[in-house]
Amino acid sequence: QVERNLKLRKENRIKSIHSSLAIENNSLSVEQITAIIEGKRVFGNPKEIREVKNAYDAYEEILALNPY
Repeated sequence: QVERNLKLRKENRIKSIHSSLAIENNSLSVEQITAIIEGKRVFGNPKEIREVKNAYDAYEEILALNPY
């Protein structure tokens, strides 16, 4: 059950990143974003690849922040 929840969380985060960056005209696909997050090499605009990495890092940081 826990493993399934972690997988769903990761998939939802990837979809969120894809949607958010698509609004900003990032042309990378969900599959490319998944590969970037998994540390694989992806052909694409270096700026767009950096945006994916930055967005993923931001999501990681948000979990550690205390809103109070």
